[in-house]
Amino acid sequence: MIAAATVMSAAAASQIVWLETVHNFGAFDEDQGAVSCEFKFVNIGDEPVTVVSARASCGCTQPAYPREEIAPGDTAVITVAYNPEGRPGRFNKTVSVETTGEPRKTKLTIKGVVIGARTSVAGRYPVDKGVLQFRNPAVLFGQVMKPHLKTEFAEAYNRSADSVRLRVVKKPSYIDVNFEPKTVGPGEQVSVICYLRTADKSLWGLVEDSIMLSTGKEEFALPFTAIIKEDFSKLSDAERAKAPVARLADKSVDFGQLAKTSAPVTRTATLTNEGKSALEIRRVYTADRGVSVSVDRQTVKKGKSAEITVTVDPSAVGGDILNARVSVITNDPAEPVQTLRVVGEIK
Repeated sequence: MIAAATVMSAAAASQIVWLETVHNFGAFDEDQGAVSCEFKFVNIGDEPVTVVSARASCGCTQPAYPREEIAPGDTAVITVAYNPEGRPGRFNKTVSVETTGEPRKTKLTIKGVVIGARTSVAGRYPVDKGVLQFRNPAVLFGQVMKPHLKTEFAEAYNRSADSVRLRVVKKPSYIDVNFEPKTVGPGEQVSVICYLRTADKSLWGLVEDSIMLSTGKEEFALPFTAIIKEDFSKLSDAERAKAPVARLADKSVDFGQLAKTSAPVTRTATLTNEGKSALEIRRVYTADRGVSVSVDRQTVKKGKSAEITVTVDPSAVGGDILNARVSVITNDPAEPVQTLRVVGEIK
C-alpha cells in the first residue's frame, strides 16, 4: 500500500494534459511555402516538467520545443512546421514527443493536402485538361488478343482548390469507365480506369477513339488506342493445316502520276484464298489521308478471290509523294495482317 501510494503521488506530481494532438492544415498551395501549427500541453502536476525531445518522422517536418522547465500550472508550446516544396498531394506526418511528465511519450500528428505548384505538377502530370492534369496524353492499351478484356489506367491530378466529381459524357459501346476515387479532393490524384471489351465484332487492327469526360465545369476528350489481334494460340496442327491462306496478288498498287486538282482515282487489288477453308476478311482499312478502301465481300471460299478497291483523292494527299499503307486483316493464322502499299506521285 505504501509503494502504490508512492507511485500515485509521483504520477500526480508530474502530470501533463495535451490540448490537442492532431492538426489538419486542410488544402493549401505549394507556393504558399512552409506552414506551421502549435501543440500545447498544460502541467497540471505539482512538479516542473521538461520536454526531453521531439523527433519528426521525416525531414520535411521540423518541430521546435522549449528547453526550460514548465512550472506547475504553466503551458508549453511545441511548434511543428511542414515544408510542402516538391511534395504535392496528401500528407500525414508525426512528431514523437518525450517529456518528464505523464504521459512520458506522445505522438503528435499533422496532415493536409498540398495543391502542387504548376511547375511541380508539370513534371509528373504534363498534360493539361483544365482542372485536371494528366500523366499521359492518351490511354495506350497496346496489343490486345481477341476476345480478351484489357484494363488500363489514366492517372490525373486535381490542381484546383475544389473537389471534382468526374463523369462520362460519351464513350464507345465497347469501353467501360470507372473512377477511383469517385470524388477527387483538392491536390489529390485520381485513376480513370478504362476497360476494353474486344468481343465487339467491329474491333480489328488499329483502334483509335476517345472518351468524353466532364468535371462538372468543363468537358474534355481522353483519347485511347489499341491494336486488336485474333488469338490463334489454341489451334491444333490439324486445324492450322486446314486453315485459310490469304494471298495478295500484288503487294502494292501504283497510281503513277496524279494531278493535284484531278478527281479521285480508283485502282483494285486481288486477295485470293489458297487455303482449305473459308477466308474471313475481318477488316480492310487505312489511316492515311486522301486514301479510302473497300472490299466486295467478307467471306472468300477456298480457291476464290475478293476485290479490294483503293481510291485516292489527290487534293487530300499531304505532300507530293503518295506512300500509303492499307492493312488487310483476315483469319489466316499464318499471316493474319498483310500490308498493301499504295504509291504514286502528286503533280
